[in-house]
Amino acid sequence: MPRQDTVDFLTAFAVGTVLGIGATLLLQPERTPKQRVLRQVKPFKKQMRRSYSQVRGGVRSGRAATGEITTEVITAGRELLGEFRTEVSDILREAREELQDLIQAQAKDLTKGVRRTRRKLGM
Repeated sequence: MPRQDTVDFLTAFAVGTVLGIGATLLLQPERTPKQRVLRQVKPFKKQMRRSYSQVRGGVRSGRAATGEITTEVITAGRELLGEFRTEVSDILREAREELQDLIQAQAKDLTKGVRRTRRKLGM
């Protein structure tokens, strides 16, 4: 009979195990949508931290590069503005000279009477 006792014991153990697992699964509370999402995201957490640190490093290096480029652009802009001012002043000077030459050429062609009239009018 000891063999029958062993078989009964193993059968009772197996039945108890199956009932215990079934009861555990049935009594387990349902997860909320938030808990399900967190459980699915959990494996990616480490990868997200690593990506965050890489992005942070990239932003820092980009900030330094942007500062250097900004300085260079400002310097180039100042140089261009200086050259532009020089060009404009040269053009205005030449235009004044040409106008003065035209006025003097016209003044030579005028008769004495016209010159008197111009003087009276303040021209």
